[in-house]
Amino acid sequence: MMQRVVQVAMAAAMLGSAMVGSATRAEAQLPTVQQIYDKYATAVGGRDAWAKVAGRTEKGTADITFAGLSGSYLRYIGAPNRMRMTIDLGVVQIDQGYDGEKGWAQQGQGAQRMPADQEKSMADNMQTGSAFLDPSRFSKAEVQGKETFDGVEAYKVAITTKGGIEQVEFFDVATGLRIGTVATTPAGPQRVTYRDYKDFEGKKLSTKVVQNTAQGDVIINIASVTFGAPDAAVFRAPVDLK
Repeated sequence: MMQRVVQVAMAAAMLGSAMVGSATRAEAQLPTVQQIYDKYATAVGGRDAWAKVAGRTEKGTADITFAGLSGSYLRYIGAPNRMRMTIDLGVVQIDQGYDGEKGWAQQGQGAQRMPADQEKSMADNMQTGSAFLDPSRFSKAEVQGKETFDGVEAYKVAITTKGGIEQVEFFDVATGLRIGTVATTPAGPQRVTYRDYKDFEGKKLSTKVVQNTAQGDVIINIASVTFGAPDAAVFRAPVDLK
């Protein structure tokens, strides 16, 4: 059970004649991928503001709802796509990172190298600055229509990253904010919901990230965000990494 908790938590911190005419009109009214990302960029503070960001530090809590466990959450993000996350649940400590080349995860029994698909996902999704607001970073992107996601009308955008990762992103039609993703993984679809956007130094971030699993939800609540490049040492891979 505990091993499963750790694995789930780490994955924490991815329309006949008249009818045809109606469908065609509806499709014609859909925005382009670029327009959706332009609105998203404006909603979260603008590309100019994010372009100045060299990294950030997030602090908060993590709740493993199906196991009744909760604890502290800390994540560092640095250029160009480095990440380090620690979650202390008391009975187990989770440490996960990516140094730009190698990814690892450990829980007190030595670090283990991430599978290649997880490293690709890290490399594609952990960009700093305003890169996450630029759809040209994808090898393919298509607006597939509108769909209700997390109770909200959203544009559904299917993307394929240059690393070959496939996922669907959902953007709130009204606000432009990205409210969720569903990624294709070897273990099946992985759904993540982004809620409670708040302003931090003129830039908006989701402060409640919910990963849905077959067992239950893993919830990350972010209490504070500090912008600035973290010390490079925090991204250093463990010496025993295989």
